[in-house]
Amino acid sequence: MKKFLLTSIIIGFLASCSTTKIYPRIECHVCLSKSDGILLLPLNWQESFRQLSISEQNELERIILETFREEGFTQVTLYDQMDYELLKTGIKDVDDPIKRANIDLELGIPYLLGLSLGELRWTGDWQNLEPSNPDSGTYWESDTRVSNSLRIALMETATGEVISDYAVTTTIDGLPIPLGEGESASLNFASLAQAVRINVRKGIKNFVADCIC
Repeated sequence: MKKFLLTSIIIGFLASCSTTKIYPRIECHVCLSKSDGILLLPLNWQESFRQLSISEQNELERIILETFREEGFTQVTLYDQMDYELLKTGIKDVDDPIKRANIDLELGIPYLLGLSLGELRWTGDWQNLEPSNPDSGTYWESDTRVSNSLRIALMETATGEVISDYAVTTTIDGLPIPLGEGESASLNFASLAQAVRINVRKGIKNFVADCIC
């Protein structure tokens, strides 16, 4: 029974189903080149991302840069990695239109990319695998679901105009796993951070597909 249960749990973990939907708010109306400079604004500038740990935020920034590289973009940089260059040219506030325009004029970076995190949500309750044995382990019971929404926007540094804005949602559902003797449990080992990672990677890929020439 234990071997069957372990196998079922592994299958449930591997087979958990994720669904991503993308909603254009502003469809990209520029023609991006893979050599264009894009400055990624730090995720922790957005209060919404502070729901995640610093390590999770750092991982997401790594995923964003990695996804761009996979798509052939060579000049995408994290804002924090250009502190010296920005300070040297007197750029301290991207909300200041003159300072922001200098990101393009002085550093040759025409675009800023910003992300904001929407609702992080899960449903379901933790239950013991064996109610009479508190050490038997736990699982998600009933309509288990992990979901997240995310926005990805691109801005021109010279004008401050938002030229691409997408909302992305990802849902990860649990799957019913038979426990034997006519019983089953809905298992979902996905985390909120995992839903955000899926959202980020698929959102960036969609952004590239929409903006690239």
